[in-house]
Amino acid sequence: MSNYLVDTSVWVEFLRGEKTAIKKRLEKLLDENRADVSGIILAELLTGIGTEKEQRFLEDCFLGLPFLEATREIFAAAGKMGAALRKKGITMPLSDLLIASLAKTHALTVLTLDNHFQTLARPLNVQIELLKGF
Repeated sequence: MSNYLVDTSVWVEFLRGEKTAIKKRLEKLLDENRADVSGIILAELLTGIGTEKEQRFLEDCFLGLPFLEATREIFAAAGKMGAALRKKGITMPLSDLLIASLAKTHALTVLTLDNHFQTLARPLNVQIELLKGF
């Protein structure tokens, strides 16, 4: 059983609590201690939260989850991933490249709702689980 780096898109839907299937999928991973987070995902989530109280609550919740640090090597790998994709005419946001680099380095699967992760998954050999139809 592999662990997952849960993308911002999944956390947003989970925190909204509207899409039951997504909530159940992530709750299962959380119960099994198989959901990891990273700084870029935390930063993206905090950007969308309005109040300081809600921001502190989210930060506190994430304290109990495995947290992946982005090292110099991971940043370099993300940059190289971006360069490889650019040679193919594909431009990806740096945040997604960093998430992909973290996942690949730690042998994790990216759990996401964003279709654009499919663009980088195959050419960069990054495992993804795209939640469709949610």
